[in-house]
Amino acid sequence: MRFVLEVNFDTEDMQLKPLEELQKILRDWSTNITMYPIVAGAQEDVYDSDNEQVGEWAILDD
Repeated sequence: MRFVLEVNFDTEDMQLKPLEELQKILRDWSTNITMYPIVAGAQEDVYDSDNEQVGEWAILDD
């Protein structure tokens, strides 16, 4: 299995404060991961501070 986190820096928040937004995404993900099974196929969208979708994480079966 493989964990993949993809984040696009296209939104205004991601362009204005990329470090802070990426920290938020990683913090939110690490808090919420307990809600998901660690199995291939698990995935969820990730959002910036304005609640705009900026990517996703997924656990892939490779």
